[in-house]
Amino acid sequence: MAKFSRRGLLLAGGAVLLAGCGSDVVPDIPGIPDGADRCRTPESLVDFSTVGTGTLGYEIDRTPTPMRSDPAFLERLELWAEDWAALSGLGAIREVWSYGAYVDKCSSFHQAGRAFDFAEVVHDGGTISCRYDTWNPGTDAQLRDYWRLAASLHLHFTYTLTYLYNAQHHNHIHVDNSVSGEELSTFRQRSEVQVQLVQSALLHVHGRDVEVTGSYDQQTRDALRPVQQELGITAPLADAAGWQAFLRATASG
Repeated sequence: MAKFSRRGLLLAGGAVLLAGCGSDVVPDIPGIPDGADRCRTPESLVDFSTVGTGTLGYEIDRTPTPMRSDPAFLERLELWAEDWAALSGLGAIREVWSYGAYVDKCSSFHQAGRAFDFAEVVHDGGTISCRYDTWNPGTDAQLRDYWRLAASLHLHFTYTLTYLYNAQHHNHIHVDNSVSGEELSTFRQRSEVQVQLVQSALLHVHGRDVEVTGSYDQQTRDALRPVQQELGITAPLADAAGWQAFLRATASG
């Protein structure tokens, strides 16, 4: 596999090595023991210049930029785009600004072409920014839209990292399919990032007074139950149907 410098240069075939990708270190990768070599070689990569109906661009220089991805991951990204456009109520996607997809760096699923970093999604009817670094602490509307978008991403990618994960994710939402593969996600109570999504959705989208702790605690369960009832969701989050219904309802706002 060819090696490239860590600068924002166009690669052969239209890919970009993107500076924002290097911090997305994936802990707890199934089947890979701690301390093992976490470098990975992509099986294949394809070029893409759109996400759904939106033109793909590099956030750093705000120019339309083709990137590269694993074909199966790209298919999941396209399914997300179709799903989100329908759920969002904002109309067709026109632009997607990103910090990158494939990048040749160990300890990240970007190196396998199975990750993507969202900075902004532009629709016919509005724009959703993932740039917490620029709008922190955020208006009610910004936070509501951010967590609606995050819910839609959690639906398709178990491993979705928001600004709550760490400071390196204050300027983008990272997704990869290291856990969920080509399927929709399922809920695990011990997943801090999934519990943060539930709590933030309850707080910013569903209007409940919830502390975002990352722990699936009693205050979270107490706030969640009436929301599930109002949404007509009878299955618990532990069931795939209940989790996915909650995420779709949250994404719809």
